[in-house]
Amino acid sequence: MTAGQRSDPYLSRHAEPEARAADAIEGQLGHVLVIPAYGEGHSFFDALGSVPRGPAGDTLIVVVLNAREDSPPAVHAANSAARERLAGAAAGPRRELSSAPPITELPMAHGHLVLIDRASPGSFLPEGEGVGLARKIGNDFALALHRAGKVASNWIHNTDADVILPNDYFDQTMALPGPGKGNAAAIYFFDHRFDEEPDVAEAARLYEISLRYYTLGLAWAGSPYAYEAMGSCIAVRPEAYAGVRGFPKKNAAEDFYFLNKVAKLGSIERLSGAPVLLEGRISDRVPFGTGKAVGDLVAKPRARTGFRLYHPLVFAHLAAWLSVLEQTARSGGRVDLAVEGLPRDNPFFQAGLLVDCLERMGAFAAVRDAIARSSGDSSTMWRHFHAWFDAFRTRKLIHALRDGGLPSRGYREALAEAPFTALSAATDEDPETLRQTLAAEERKLSASPAGWTEEETSFS
Repeated sequence: MTAGQRSDPYLSRHAEPEARAADAIEGQLGHVLVIPAYGEGHSFFDALGSVPRGPAGDTLIVVVLNAREDSPPAVHAANSAARERLAGAAAGPRRELSSAPPITELPMAHGHLVLIDRASPGSFLPEGEGVGLARKIGNDFALALHRAGKVASNWIHNTDADVILPNDYFDQTMALPGPGKGNAAAIYFFDHRFDEEPDVAEAARLYEISLRYYTLGLAWAGSPYAYEAMGSCIAVRPEAYAGVRGFPKKNAAEDFYFLNKVAKLGSIERLSGAPVLLEGRISDRVPFGTGKAVGDLVAKPRARTGFRLYHPLVFAHLAAWLSVLEQTARSGGRVDLAVEGLPRDNPFFQAGLLVDCLERMGAFAAVRDAIARSSGDSSTMWRHFHAWFDAFRTRKLIHALRDGGLPSRGYREALAEAPFTALSAATDEDPETLRQTLAAEERKLSASPAGWTEEETSFS
């Protein structure tokens, strides 16, 4: 590791050991892309084949092949096959960068591939670990390259092993304003490739509908956390990555918790270019997420016919609470949160339920603490409010409202009643049409970023 890398607080104190091997990478790179791979088959090589040549030069793909010792035999077999196929696909001699764990550099058509092998005896991931640690290993390696000045792009790109990347993948981030302009991360738009099996395809469509519905509801309510946290679609500034100490070592939802922290550092740009194509498949790689949800829906046909979405009114209650926070910040902390700012003459609005849910969450105490720490400055107060009332607590409030008196509705009813879907009575359409309609609505969000922006924190 170079002197500059050793002096970097994150790399010297928090990075995984594999990052040290980045010092052996020679020459200049245009872009770096991290892909964790666990028991993948042909789709993994389709993903690698879709990686385009970037506008800033050659791309380094960091593949973290991973498994635990107790992973299923099929996973070990798939990893072994992938390891052999990667070696056979190299466009030239391989270079061994490390032996413990094995780290190998392979020349490829549009750059290089570094294989970090955490899927072989002596190098398995620890028991209970998975994709979160795999992402952290790969991103720490990428960060070390950036800190050494070996990457022209100002981004670390992340995706998954079952995607197809668009031809303008790297161009989309290169077109964004440079570092120092407030953007901490970027989110690619996505679309799904659906299975030929009708039940699997229907389940994946319904799950995508739920993702887009939730994001549109958050955006309509005014939440700065209105984005899909999908590891397959993330690009992050190196300084933001280090600022949140990397990906959390979670075996699921690592992308959610990662972006929840990154969004507090700067804006999350919604990219408007061609989408990343995801595979709508059944998967048991993580305990929850797309693959698990699709599998559950396929296993339970009644869950598809009775598929439910959050009641649209939970987003109206969220919007009212966010409005109270804004009024409080604008007033310098002089609003009585328990009394003022909530609708009282709307028969559909349950002010008592909202106040009760917030009280049980400790929201009012947190707001009073934020007011005390802000010295009357509105912008600082606003940031403190949303640093506490983040994506995690937003979801917690929505669940409390659902369980406390605003139960979820059948998905067609919810879509018809929601003021943010532009569907109204058109919900007799098939799920594919509904999915496409919601995707088009979400496309419109690309005009504005999520997370922190100067405009949102300026009350002058």
